[in-house]
Amino acid sequence: MRPRWIGFLCLPLLAAALVAASCARDRGPSEADVRSALTAVLHAKQPPFERDTSKRSRRAWEETRRFYDRTGMLFAWSDGRSVRSTVDGLLRAVRAADREGLDPATYHAEALEEAQGGFDRAHAADFDVRCTYTYLRYAWDLTHGSIDPEKVAPQWHAARPESDLSAALAAALERGTIEPSLERLGPQAPQYEALKRQLARAREQRAQAQIDRIVMNMDRWRWLPNDLGSRYLIVNIPAFELNAIENGKSVLTMKVITGKVDNPTPVLADEMESIVFSPYWNIPQSIVEKEILPKLDADPDYLERHNMEADDSGAHYRQRPGRGNSLGAVKFVFPNHFNVYLHGTPSVSLFKRVERDFSHGCVRLEDPLELAMYVLRDQPEWTKEKIAAAMNAGTERGVKLKTPLPIYLVYFTVWDEDGTLRTAGDVYELDRRHAAAEDA
Repeated sequence: MRPRWIGFLCLPLLAAALVAASCARDRGPSEADVRSALTAVLHAKQPPFERDTSKRSRRAWEETRRFYDRTGMLFAWSDGRSVRSTVDGLLRAVRAADREGLDPATYHAEALEEAQGGFDRAHAADFDVRCTYTYLRYAWDLTHGSIDPEKVAPQWHAARPESDLSAALAAALERGTIEPSLERLGPQAPQYEALKRQLARAREQRAQAQIDRIVMNMDRWRWLPNDLGSRYLIVNIPAFELNAIENGKSVLTMKVITGKVDNPTPVLADEMESIVFSPYWNIPQSIVEKEILPKLDADPDYLERHNMEADDSGAHYRQRPGRGNSLGAVKFVFPNHFNVYLHGTPSVSLFKRVERDFSHGCVRLEDPLELAMYVLRDQPEWTKEKIAAAMNAGTERGVKLKTPLPIYLVYFTVWDEDGTLRTAGDVYELDRRHAAAEDA
């Protein structure tokens, strides 16, 4: 007869076997099954849950595929059986997209929430890819803007360096910091944060026209580098103003003259590399043909009377340094394919005007001596007296900056100033084009 204790021993062994069998059945899909399911979803030319076929959507889809390639084709937002808590962080982030001046509907927050609530193992791959795409689509808009700047003006180009968005997502998932990671991807400039506060205030007041302009200008901040530098120059074209910024605050302000409507000052980001005192003005060929040659035909002494000269070929013209030089006594050089720079001007009376769009595209300065002193402040040999002497020497002299200084030519028609919303006229009618591009 079998001992009774053997029967008692078999009961816990049987229970353990049943639990083990249950766990085996509940372990979720194998890595091979996950890879196969994700590959099938990612094989589509565009997201199966997205109707938008814009460049933004295509780039987000490319980043989505890149993310799974670099993470080994594994689930990121679930274990195949249940959803991870990181999905809640993603939902909170996209629901709050309107704080950034972006539309939460673009990122299908409601559809994602429904998919979360109705999660099932059979569609785990679809759900995972949807979450990844949603993060990356929102991240793309935060880092590049909701429209391409070229749609507003052909000469505009985004200045932000390419961000590794799939790497940002991988790090955020590992640390469980979905919301903070997206916040860091947006512009970090204090001016942008101030516009966010102005946007919230305008929404409280239901000032729709104001809301639209703020949102538009917030998008333009996303075309700039995330880190502008601890010290930089910024020229706001429609405000006709230059500011030197240090640690987020203006330390020098002056009026400027910018390009006419038919010769607009371009929007760009660059680095100032040198200053030229008592500069020659190498006259652009377009100005030679439209202005100089007709005047020379009518007046043979025109060149001499305006301190100009032509080279031996007669094809190139320049104005000698000295009184009346169109560049004034100094120019500030930041190499760019538009061939624009900052410079002085003999036409100082124009600074009394409210709207100052009179140049051929370059930026004329109200106080070039003050700017030269600021730019050269870490080169102590260049005292105020020495700078003034070089500006009036009548002999061209270039000085390389010890450290290149970032400079941004921008087009902001609204901005915050000490808590007050300031506005400027749409001198080039680019707000209108921007609005049209958003509606397209």
